[in-house]
Amino acid sequence: MTSEGSAPSADREYAAAEETTSRHPQDWGRAVAVVFERLAEQAAADGATVDDALLGADVALHISETADGVRIEAVWRAAG
Repeated sequence: MTSEGSAPSADREYAAAEETTSRHPQDWGRAVAVVFERLAEQAAADGATVDDALLGADVALHISETADGVRIEAVWRAAG
């Protein structure tokens, strides 16, 4: 990922999820970071410079309870 580039050339939707074994929001940092890393990898595969493409982006998060903690899901609809 470089500092040059742009968002994907066409409207795209990227989704990622990660589970954590804690139900305490202060413990979810790593899981959220993994989710954003996965979104970035998907966008980079489409040719986006993620450093720029995610700035100002709206990302929908959904947090659901699991047996051991929570599942954090994100959807990013990137406009081209």
